Amino acid sequence: MEQNYIGENIRIYRERANLTQQQLADKVGVSWEMVSRYERSVNSPYKKINKISDALNISESLLLEKHIPNRYSNIDHRVPLFMQIPISNKLNSNNTNYYYICPEWILKRDRECIAIDSSLINSDGKEFNRDGVVYISKNIKPITNDYVLIRDSNGLITERYTNTNCNILGKVLAQEIRY
Repeated sequence: MEQNYIGENIRIYRERANLTQQQLADKVGVSWEMVSRYERSVNSPYKKINKISDALNISESLLLEKHIPNRYSNIDHRVPLFMQIPISNKLNSNNTNYYYICPEWILKRDRECIAIDSSLINSDGKEFNRDGVVYISKNIKPITNDYVLIRDSNGLITERYTNTNCNILGKVLAQEIRY
């Protein structure tokens, strides 16, 4: 889906309404998995947009417009979120319109960390789930055996740090898994 911000808007307004994905799904008449797919912009919510807006008690235009809801934009615990790899391949806040609320302890480790949707990362190990968010620090120097995010010919990968790693984008601070 080209307009990823619609899924982000659904998630923001669902959380503002204190609804779980299951509760919103029950009101809309879909599964919680489908709500998750809408929020991650895997599936288009257009056919259900009127039911979603009714369930969230907001206008359809609030879901369809590209904006950051006021309450959300003032939250201190938000970090840039990458839902796709930027054309420039640079993972900095100028290259995304999305933000993700992260735990306070992560920001205490690195105030400039970023979040990357796990589905963008290729990992051979079982350590990383493909349904979640990975927090990356570009400022904390990794030590041997820390996980690091690397750009290679296959895209983004995670692996254990050694002194020979090339193209390191940052140290993996944590992964948040979506259920």
